[in-house]
Amino acid sequence: MRKFLLALVLLLAVFIPAALAETHSFSEGYFSIELNERNYDKVLTPYNLSANQEWIESQGDDYDMTVATFKNEGILLKAYDQKNSRVFVVTALNNWDAQQYFDLNEQDDDMRKEFRQSHTNGTAYGVLGYSYSKAAWQKYSNDVARFLHTKYTLRENGQLTCAGYQRRTIRNGYTITLDMQVYGKKAGSSDEEALQTIMKTLRFTRILPMPDLPIKLNFTSAPPQETSEATFTVKGTTAKKANVTATVMSFGSSKAQTYTDTASSSGAFSFKVTLPSQGVYTITVTAEKEGSIAAQRMFSVTFQKGILAVQLDVLPGESLNDETIISGSTEKGATTQVSVTGPIDYTKTSTSQNFSFKIDTSAEGKYTILLKVTKKGMNERLFTFTCTRSYTDTERSTKLKSEAKSLSYQNLSKAANKGKLVELDGYVAAVTPNASEHVVQFALSKSKDSYKEICYVIFPEDPAVSPGDEGVLYGMAAGTYSVISEGGVKMYPRIEGYFIEKK
Repeated sequence: MRKFLLALVLLLAVFIPAALAETHSFSEGYFSIELNERNYDKVLTPYNLSANQEWIESQGDDYDMTVATFKNEGILLKAYDQKNSRVFVVTALNNWDAQQYFDLNEQDDDMRKEFRQSHTNGTAYGVLGYSYSKAAWQKYSNDVARFLHTKYTLRENGQLTCAGYQRRTIRNGYTITLDMQVYGKKAGSSDEEALQTIMKTLRFTRILPMPDLPIKLNFTSAPPQETSEATFTVKGTTAKKANVTATVMSFGSSKAQTYTDTASSSGAFSFKVTLPSQGVYTITVTAEKEGSIAAQRMFSVTFQKGILAVQLDVLPGESLNDETIISGSTEKGATTQVSVTGPIDYTKTSTSQNFSFKIDTSAEGKYTILLKVTKKGMNERLFTFTCTRSYTDTERSTKLKSEAKSLSYQNLSKAANKGKLVELDGYVAAVTPNASEHVVQFALSKSKDSYKEICYVIFPEDPAVSPGDEGVLYGMAAGTYSVISEGGVKMYPRIEGYFIEKK
C-alpha cells in the first residue's frame, strides 16, 4: 500500500505541472495555443471580463473601455506577467490586410516580401505608433507554416509606451498576432524566449481553402479631392500586366470619359486625366486581369478654376483623445494655420505643401478647431471642427491624482490657493445630505474620538462615504464655509469635492 501511495505521489508530481498548461482555442483564425498559467498573475479573455471587472479596475483601467478595446482590437487573450513586467497578447483581426492576402502561405514571394517590408518602412501600423527594427520570416513545421518575427517599440502621444516582440501571419482570413509586450525596460532575449515558448505550442485546427481574391490596387498619386487645374496624373501599382481603367463621370452630364493603361512588369500604372469643365466628378478606377477578381476604387473630385485646393487626410472626430492630428496637403506657396480655442488654446503655422499638426487636447472640455489655408491672389479656405474631450472616470481620477497637491490646514482657505486641486489625508466626521448637494465634514486629524482641523466638502452627488471612514480626499480649494452656531459665525476651509478614496 505504501509503495502504491508513493508511486501515486510521484505520478502527481509529474503530471500536475503539465496540467497547468492550459489550451486556449480560438474560432477566429482556427488556431490554438498552450499557456502555462503559473507564469501569469491574470489571464483575460473576451468571455471572462465581467468576472474580472474588479481586478481590471484595480489596475487603473476603465471596465467599459477594456471591453470595447478587446472587441475593436480583436484581442482574444491577454495575460499579465507582473514579475517580469510583461503582457502577452493574442489578437486576430479581419482587417484590410487579411482580406487582401487571406493566407500569406499561399501567396507568392513578392506578396510576402511586400508584407514584410511594410513593417520596416513604417507603412504598416506606423500610424498607431509602432516602429519595427526587425522583421523576418520564419517557417515552422507541420501546419503552422510562416510567421513574421518582429521587434518593435510603441509610442503613444510621442511617449514610449512599451517595447516587445511579435509573431504575425495572415491565415484563414485573419491577421493573427502573438505579442509579448515589455514595460518599463528594454525588450531582451528572455522576453523573446518566453514568446517563442508559447509560439511552439501553436496549432491550426483548420485550414480554409483560398478564395478568389481581388487583385491589389494601390495609389502613389490618387485623384485629388479638389483641383484648380483641369489635368492631373493618377499613378499606382497593381498586378503585373493588369488592365487599369479610369471612368470619369460628371454630376451634370451623362457622358463618361475613360482612360486606360496596362500595368508594367513591376505592376506600375500611370495616366493623365483631363476634366472637360468645372464641376464635381466621380472617378472610378478598375484593375482587371484574366483569372483574377477585379479591384475597384472610387473618388470624388471637385474642379474649380482659381480654387485654393486643399486635401484633408486626417481630421478630428467629434470625440477627442489627449492628442489630435490634422494633416493634409495644399498648393505650393500656401500657408496653413490651425487655431484652437477651448480648455487649451493653440496656434501653429505651416508653409509646407504637406502639412501635419499635432494638437494638445488633453484637457477635458469643448474645442473649436479652425484650419485656415491662404495663398496670395486666391480666396482663403476655412475649415471649422467642433469637438469634445471627455474623460472616463478612470482618466479623470488618474489626472486629478497626478495634479493635486497637499496643502496645510492653515493654507487651505487662503485666497491665493482658491481653485487649486488638493489631496488631503483624513477622516469623515459627518455627512449631511441636502436637496441639491451632500456636505461632508472632513477632518485632517483626530485625537481619540475628537476630530480636528475640519473642512467642509461639497459634493454634487452622494460621495458614498460614512462617518468614521478614513481616506484621501481629492477636490478643489474654494475659499471658506460659514457655520452659524450659538457662539457666532465660524469660518472653515471649503472644498469642492471630487471623490474620497477610502483606505
